[in-house]
Amino acid sequence: MSKIKVAVIGAGGKMGTRTSNNLVTHFADEFEVKLVETFPPAVERIEKERGLKVTPVEEALAFAEVVIFAVPDTLIKKLSAEYVPQLKPGTAFLILDPAAAVAKELTLRDDCTFGVAHPCHPSYFKWQKEKEAFEDRFGGEGGHQDIVMSKINGEDDKFELMQKTAKAMYRADNAFIMTSEQIAFLEPTLVEILGASTLYAMAETVDEAVRRGIPREAAVSFLTGHIFNLSANFLGYLPGNPPVSDACKVAIGIGNRLVLRDDWKRIWDDEILDKAIQTMLHPENPQV
Repeated sequence: MSKIKVAVIGAGGKMGTRTSNNLVTHFADEFEVKLVETFPPAVERIEKERGLKVTPVEEALAFAEVVIFAVPDTLIKKLSAEYVPQLKPGTAFLILDPAAAVAKELTLRDDCTFGVAHPCHPSYFKWQKEKEAFEDRFGGEGGHQDIVMSKINGEDDKFELMQKTAKAMYRADNAFIMTSEQIAFLEPTLVEILGASTLYAMAETVDEAVRRGIPREAAVSFLTGHIFNLSANFLGYLPGNPPVSDACKVAIGIGNRLVLRDDWKRIWDDEILDKAIQTMLHPENPQV
């Protein structure tokens, strides 16, 4: 069986390093990988710290069946306009976040296939048997995780190559296929606008508990234990789906009034999503 030929653009960055490491180590028998990097410190990390070779972009693009575009979201508009015209026809071009695609900032071609693959990160509902897996909070380094993917345009057989590549580079158990817009509702809407903001508030509340004399270890243990339990309860992971106490329901109502705005579900409006993505890609010109 022939190896899948992959080029990683931005292979010395954070995500480029994570994804390319898995392809060249754990899946070296399935993938032949060429690394592209132009930032001098990142080139040095690839060559001296990782002991790998950097390939000129022209050579890598002429070689690759699948191109992994591991560049920052804010640079996708500029860099895709530079690199996409250089692709050979039939190339599968994979980006790692849907924002630029949803914002129509990704350069496309009709004779190539474009897709998105983004990690879910290890869930605390996933069984992490090995100590290494349990300690991998990000994913891709032993922690069991899933990914979400979408085909932006192109051929199904090329998208299948993307799925094989993405599952390997993230070391993923499952790939959930959906539209790019649906992935964008997962991030930023679900996990950043709502999830990250509320979790950050929880972390600040732990600091307040410490200021009031509560040991940090106790506050963290109490908070995270209850979050795990309540998550299992609200998401249907407790046998019998038992209800929370009446007092907890009252407290939730208080929180809805004091912590969350009455109209917080507007974050699921298409207009808010579009404005949020534009603001995240171009923070110098905020839309919301």
